[in-house]
Amino acid sequence: MKKSKYQHFEEIVPHIFLHYSALKNNFLLLPENKHIVYENSTAEDIERNDPVWSQKLSEFGFLVNSEMDETVFVQEAKKRMIHGKDLYNVFINTTLDCNLRCWYCYENRIEHSKLSAETIDVIKKNISRHYQSQPYKTLKVSFFGGEPFMDFTGIKTILDFAKDFCTQKGIEIIADFTTNATLIEKSTIDYLKQFRCHFQITLDGGRETHNRIKSCRFGKMDTYQKVIDVLHLIDSEIAERWIAVRINFDNHTLQSIDEIIHDISFLDRTKCYVILKKVWQLSTDKVNREALMAAIQKLFDNRFLVDYYFMPKGCVCFAERENEVLFNYDGKVFKCTTISSFDDKNKLGEVDPKTGEVCWNKAKIEDWFKDMQPDYCKSCHWFPVCLGICNRQIMAHNKEKICTFDASSLTQKEYLMYLFKYNKLQNELYETH
Repeated sequence: MKKSKYQHFEEIVPHIFLHYSALKNNFLLLPENKHIVYENSTAEDIERNDPVWSQKLSEFGFLVNSEMDETVFVQEAKKRMIHGKDLYNVFINTTLDCNLRCWYCYENRIEHSKLSAETIDVIKKNISRHYQSQPYKTLKVSFFGGEPFMDFTGIKTILDFAKDFCTQKGIEIIADFTTNATLIEKSTIDYLKQFRCHFQITLDGGRETHNRIKSCRFGKMDTYQKVIDVLHLIDSEIAERWIAVRINFDNHTLQSIDEIIHDISFLDRTKCYVILKKVWQLSTDKVNREALMAAIQKLFDNRFLVDYYFMPKGCVCFAERENEVLFNYDGKVFKCTTISSFDDKNKLGEVDPKTGEVCWNKAKIEDWFKDMQPDYCKSCHWFPVCLGICNRQIMAHNKEKICTFDASSLTQKEYLMYLFKYNKLQNELYETH
């Protein structure tokens, strides 16, 4: 046996040390005397002097087989995620238009854009054609934009086809939406409740802040209350649901976290979580760290799981998966939703309108999937849970050193404590279900 290289510790209170195994996402709380013994002992010493503890350390990922190449082990696990065939994820930009005008939005809007009949037909053919060539067990149809519900007719047309197709083939179907929720009505929910649904819905602060940021183009609306009302509808009407309440924050937004927590307190904690995401215009070094830590702690105290650059994802980003495609409303083909322009320069392939088959640009798609991870990622003790930087970011930064962790605004110790609290709450929530 040997000690895993993917572990580290922090003294979280005097004489108490929190050890973390990134290889298996496990924690150990050790008093100082036990910590000293562990740090000053080899794996062989521990195995010889305390075989019971040695077995526990092995189960938790702190000790590994002497012959194990841990980096290869992590990379192979990542490859299995990237090349997995069970899930086929079809992303669809129903439009690049939006009924709101948020100041931080990075996308280039195209007014009056919507899915054409030709694009809808191609998407249907693709769903069927891809199953013929690579049968999948789950079809996840993810609607993005712009504001996807500006073209609810297009959404229904695609989901009606997908549901019939999946029923015929015995495939699970998931309907997935990233939305501001202001165009969702009771009739929308009545239609969607036949599906297993995932939602990512944004709140930009308390009522006053949210309404100032998310002002409606087509008349006055209390958009904050509208979002709360829609969350109530989803929570009460859709049995199979997963809700992510995304808080796009700047330093001012963090001050109204108490109001947000109060107004979403009705949500079933086992079917929702909160995403905290810094707006890109606020530089990392300008984040009010005290306000950020206080917001995270208040959410934990109210038993909300908090995704804040959460590393043990258990999976790679959807755009890194081979079995994923993004169709723009005009039929152009991409993989990532975070690009600013869905144009010919950024597209990654062409789709055959007769068959729906995607013909990827060979040079571009090879770059998408090759191993570009720098050595400093592979040797980092976070690597098994972070899984490194996506290739698109590596290429965009032109070999400049970048790190997912650096964007978090937290110290290693603060992040480790956040991770510990997340795992503790997650275990509590799901042990009883």
